[in-house]
Amino acid sequence: MVCPTIITDGTVTVAAGQPPVEPRSTVGIVNALCAVTLDIVGCGFAPTSVVLNCDTNGDGVPELPIPLKNVTQVNNLLVRATFVPLTPLLPGTAFPLACCGGSATITLSRTVTAGDDNIFGPFTQSQTCPFELGLRSPVVVSASPGDGDCSIAQDIVIPGSCFILPGGAANVTSVFAVERGNASNIVQATRFVVVNSNLIDALFNPGGTSAGKTYLIFVSGPNGTSRNSSSLPPGAPPDCPLGNEQGIQVSFTCRAGSGAPPIGGTSPAQSFTCTLNRGADGSFSLSVIGSDGATITRGATITVGGLTPKKIKYKNQVAADLFTRVDLKGKFCAGLPGAVEITDPSGHTISFACPSRCD
Repeated sequence: MVCPTIITDGTVTVAAGQPPVEPRSTVGIVNALCAVTLDIVGCGFAPTSVVLNCDTNGDGVPELPIPLKNVTQVNNLLVRATFVPLTPLLPGTAFPLACCGGSATITLSRTVTAGDDNIFGPFTQSQTCPFELGLRSPVVVSASPGDGDCSIAQDIVIPGSCFILPGGAANVTSVFAVERGNASNIVQATRFVVVNSNLIDALFNPGGTSAGKTYLIFVSGPNGTSRNSSSLPPGAPPDCPLGNEQGIQVSFTCRAGSGAPPIGGTSPAQSFTCTLNRGADGSFSLSVIGSDGATITRGATITVGGLTPKKIKYKNQVAADLFTRVDLKGKFCAGLPGAVEITDPSGHTISFACPSRCD
């Protein structure tokens, strides 16, 4: 059976900095703002179900099903179906964050029940056809910490998706911040590391004159710039949210500060590293180690990928309540690889990316 022609119905709108979707093309719709409607022309039967299958790991086998809604037969030649936003978690996109685009398949099917006009009994008719989504721009979901003293360099951990595409292609070439309300003030990250497809560690140095300013965080690459909208572009659905795919503006605010480092009064976040250890009994522990004078204060709150370890042991004491190492045990492995956040008793927070994995 010959596959039908599948095209987009009307204009598909994407965020600023993302590749435009050509009229009637499906290439690039993975970046679409909110809903996308497809025209399916010339199908040999009237499908009642339409499902896109996305290849999330680049092995050539699409395994993530994305059902389309509102499947409607317009006439004998035309069927319409719609990708709808994934409300409430992702109100700005119809595509799960694990789907970074590329080659996919689309399956059209219908189930015929038994009846007087069907002597063969119930059966299902289906057809699977190739489908080109285009490649997704990087997706940024948050930045941690959300504020800091910009008179010193700030290490910011940026979770998201599609920083590395299925198959291993890099999808990030720059990380930058744009002052809210002043698009001409752009601060490039002085360095960044793509830890994995879902995590970037970036160092920003906005300077002491940035105190009180808020910056929107962006990640850019060969397939466009992450979405972090302050206004909707022309043609966007009027009910589509601002910000990112979650409807959140990802930002970092510069506090007024003295220039003093945030942890133990001695060092910025980039002086911390992590080491994963495995005991003779097979259990894991994670050592967080400060260098160049970096210390951790007794009583600090520590999380790994948002998870709180069961135990914290302080090591290498350098002053009454200051240590250059802590060992974390229990309930942290599910947070790796991820951001290690350290909040001292005074409320100052630093964060750095730990690429280890409990395999």
